[in-house]
Amino acid sequence: MISRIVFLLIIFQGSYSFSQISDSEMESLKVKWRIDLAKQANELVTKKTKQEQVSVFSDSVQRLFLKDTFIVENLLRKQLDKESSNLGINKANLACSSEYEKLVQKYYEILSAKMKDDDRELLVSWHQEWKKLMDTERVLIGKFMQETYTGGGSIHSIQYTNRLMMQQKNHLLTLIDYLTHMN
Repeated sequence: MISRIVFLLIIFQGSYSFSQISDSEMESLKVKWRIDLAKQANELVTKKTKQEQVSVFSDSVQRLFLKDTFIVENLLRKQLDKESSNLGINKANLACSSEYEKLVQKYYEILSAKMKDDDRELLVSWHQEWKKLMDTERVLIGKFMQETYTGGGSIHSIQYTNRLMMQQKNHLLTLIDYLTHMN
């Protein structure tokens, strides 16, 4: 019985060590995946029909958003499929959060360009406050993930990195909502 347990532990450890891939290998895979996903996203957007009662601008934003988020969310899925350890999940969540952050900036710039000068000041302030909040959130989550913190540690790291990712995604969705209701 003990020999079976030892054998299973050896098998588990061996399979665990082979499941982790290097950061450079993951980045190479993500470049390949991104190219394939961009092609798929273009096909998806091409097949999408324009909704009635939607302005040309709103339709173009929706199509661009569909393409962008298709790529980001499928990159996350592929990264999680390739590396599903706690560390792999955290890296995937943080990479996805970073991708959403880039999209937030992209759509913020579109919204800012579309707004009247008088209204833009409020948008700029709102966006700067959001960026400050996220910077503070990253530091706070970093503290909670440290082993020395008495109430946290690495056990909660997946939850924390997922929270960062979802906050960026939700902020992006807010920007998209504003944009799609403009003419």
